[in-house]
Amino acid sequence: MRLSRLRLITPTVVLALLLGACSSAGTTASPTVAATPVVTMPPATPTSAPTPATTPTATPVPSEAPTAFGLGGKWNGTWQDTSPDTSSGSFAVTFAQTDNNLSGTITVKGTPCLTSGTVTGTITGSTISFGAVSGQVRITYDGTISGGKMQGTYAAPACANAKGNWSATSG
Repeated sequence: MRLSRLRLITPTVVLALLLGACSSAGTTASPTVAATPVVTMPPATPTSAPTPATTPTATPVPSEAPTAFGLGGKWNGTWQDTSPDTSSGSFAVTFAQTDNNLSGTITVKGTPCLTSGTVTGTITGSTISFGAVSGQVRITYDGTISGGKMQGTYAAPACANAKGNWSATSG
């Protein structure tokens, strides 16, 4: 009987010791494992080596419109003073054109200041500039050309400092 009692007590004591060891305040707690987040990355895409930069081929932008405006020939127009009075009249100019250069003659009606003279000028893009000269009198015309029409302003310092607007059409 003694042996059977010992057999019963021994496992009970061992169990009690083990339970006491696990719940004992004096022992260190076993470490806990924190969950590690899982990051999913897309598969790497192979890339080619960078291509060298190419210099784009520039399309030249003409700084001047072609001289094919065909300004050669007769142009009939009108003029209107804006200063010092509001005189008005008409003119006829005949141009000869060589590249961007103009030459010719002009007849002006409505003013005694300049009735006829020689003309020289230039055309740059759609801009025209010419002067009419008769003796000491000079009138400068500046304007723009669009199709068969041109228009702009003029100045005649020797004609009471007259200034005004002009327009002309070909033909």
